[in-house]
Amino acid sequence: MKFYTMESKVVTAKERLGATLKRYGAIQILLGLGCLIMAFVSIGIDKKFCDNLGKKEIVITNTTIPTFTFDKKTIMLGLDGGSVVSAIWVVVTGIVPAYMARDSDYNLIRTKVVFMVFSIMATSLFVPIIIGAATANYILRDSHRELLVITGLICLLEFLVSFAASLYCCASPWAPCKLAKKDREVRSEQFVDNEKQMTKLELPEYTP
Repeated sequence: MKFYTMESKVVTAKERLGATLKRYGAIQILLGLGCLIMAFVSIGIDKKFCDNLGKKEIVITNTTIPTFTFDKKTIMLGLDGGSVVSAIWVVVTGIVPAYMARDSDYNLIRTKVVFMVFSIMATSLFVPIIIGAATANYILRDSHRELLVITGLICLLEFLVSFAASLYCCASPWAPCKLAKKDREVRSEQFVDNEKQMTKLELPEYTP
């Protein structure tokens, strides 16, 4: 008679929630890095553009034509700086669930609350800042506008992802007792299935 041992890993509801939160976080990390890279590229382009404006200002310094070069420099570089800070916040928003749910013993309620707050702030404040900065620089800049369009598209995706993450944190189960009940049901069903399969495998066929 042969004996078979069947090993099966039961994935709990808490682990599934943690995996989903980490997936949302990974997507936000990638989108945040994309926004951060585009922001640094914009800083380089705008700095060069502002340097050219400064040279033109020196050339016409003895004329009576009013110039607003300094204001334009400040606005463009200030918008780029705001985009960098906002993109860093998006990256941190993605890192939060990946760090807090790194093992199976994580605190579910704390992780969801922190991730939800970070996602809501990204959706309502920091992503609109990047979109507004890209729009304003699109108006002020004379070249490389396609980079700002790409930045706007990345920010739009980040807006949708962060909004979906905040909704998921609100709608998914909160009470640990509900998760524990679901886990017990899953374990009991898995145990019954294993018992049935073991019974079929261990009992020899009857031969008269």
